[in-house]
Amino acid sequence: IIMLRELRSAVVVCISLVAVIGGTSQANWLETFDGDELDLPTWEFHPYPDLTKTFTHTILTDPNGNKYLSLDDTSSAGIGGSQFGAGLGSNEEFTDVRVGAIVNVTGDASLHHHGLIARMTYFVDDGSITGYAGVVATQVYVMHINWEGGPENLRMDIEKVVNLSNIMRNEEELGLDISVPGLDHARSYYAELDVVGSGPVYVTGSLYEYQGGPLVASMTMVDTNDNDPWEDEDVHDEGFLSGVSAIFAQNQRSEPAGYHCTFDDVFSVSDGPAAVNPYPVNGATDVPANVTLSWLEAEFATGRELWIGKAGAMEKVDPNLTATTYTPGTLEFDQTYEWRVDQVGPSGVVTGRTWTFTTTGYMTIDDFESYDTDADIQAAWPHNIEGIDYILLGIDSTGNKSMRFYYQNQYEPFFTEATRTFDGAQDWTRLGIETLSLSFVGETDNVEQRMYLKVEDAAGNSTIIEYPDPRDLQSWVWHDWTVPLSEIASSTVDLTQVSKFAIGFGDGTSSGQVGEDMDLIVIDNIKLYPAAN
Repeated sequence: IIMLRELRSAVVVCISLVAVIGGTSQANWLETFDGDELDLPTWEFHPYPDLTKTFTHTILTDPNGNKYLSLDDTSSAGIGGSQFGAGLGSNEEFTDVRVGAIVNVTGDASLHHHGLIARMTYFVDDGSITGYAGVVATQVYVMHINWEGGPENLRMDIEKVVNLSNIMRNEEELGLDISVPGLDHARSYYAELDVVGSGPVYVTGSLYEYQGGPLVASMTMVDTNDNDPWEDEDVHDEGFLSGVSAIFAQNQRSEPAGYHCTFDDVFSVSDGPAAVNPYPVNGATDVPANVTLSWLEAEFATGRELWIGKAGAMEKVDPNLTATTYTPGTLEFDQTYEWRVDQVGPSGVVTGRTWTFTTTGYMTIDDFESYDTDADIQAAWPHNIEGIDYILLGIDSTGNKSMRFYYQNQYEPFFTEATRTFDGAQDWTRLGIETLSLSFVGETDNVEQRMYLKVEDAAGNSTIIEYPDPRDLQSWVWHDWTVPLSEIASSTVDLTQVSKFAIGFGDGTSSGQVGEDMDLIVIDNIKLYPAAN
């Protein structure tokens, strides 16, 4: 939606003079167009620019007697006809919102853009600010249903618009402007725009064969307050937090003249947007079998229903969850799973989107990829020495994360031990697990000393396994340490109730490190395998 870019600087200068219409609320509205007049008395229709006065909005009737809305302009943009015309069902502002409508990309509609709008702030200019009369969108998230290339070339895209200008770049490269699969698009579709969150904002556009029917195409834009991949370098345009909802028709080309876009069953609801930001991301592979699922819910949600299962066999998790995370604990290796979060709100249950992921052939204790800061990893792996941060996050040139473990065992208590306490006891015997494995690399000037692992169960029983060759701690080559679980099973530890896992260095006597010397071991990929690695 690139509208008269040259006007942007003028709008920026003058915008402080303009009061944004409406106030934040959480009302819903729906327009079916079934009567001779509009159902909602709050409709506003505005074009931009409004020079030729040829923009119209009309209720039409199809051969089956169904009534629908048509947004039209008969004048070419080249002679001053409007480049777009918008219809706002209400000036009420929404935060988290779903905007939906039936759009027609064939029949009597022209080959132009249908669009949905969310979180828009705007004003109606009399020409004194931008130089042209018409509606000015100062900020808005937009979903385009674009068929100016004909039904066989149907496209859709998500845009962020500031003061009539699309501020985005590389939409197609980033998957925010896509071709709708297939060729036979000469039909009506149900279009849906969800906007959820405030930091970041998740903007999802979806096209369905019909409301409640099969998904045809979908994409999500994540809008942060930092420099996003689709923004110019050093641009940090903040996310839009609220605004009105609308529909629009658009044609910025001189030929063919004007536009003719039709809509039916248009609505805007605060208790409609689906949960977003799933982890694992939709379609993810190599997901640990002991993964913890997480997601972001819309603000209306007061509860949730989680469904998960092998592809085609989802079952509802009982009882309903009290948090937006869940660890299934029963997943199989090398399996594809589907899952869905249905949000519960004042108006009932809102069905979510179905996501998929495929598990790996192992179970991950920690691969350190979930940590973002030193504080994060220190909280997950506290050690036994007070006052010194011996655990730091390591990030190599490829972005791979690991644990940097420092130690000074020339001081009491002459050993350093970092412990991961699991959220719930883990069963290390499930699915035929036989081997514990981790990778590490040291430094050539490290002092040779004991390295060990400690496994503890929920009853407090523990056992220690020592690394067989301490000289490897002095090597800068990565080593894989594999431990048969039979070595642990021979102790008193209950492998079906493992609650803690520790990594340690030292034996309780001085290591002989000189002065303030600090040795370093980098640790990664602590995993459990169903067979010897």
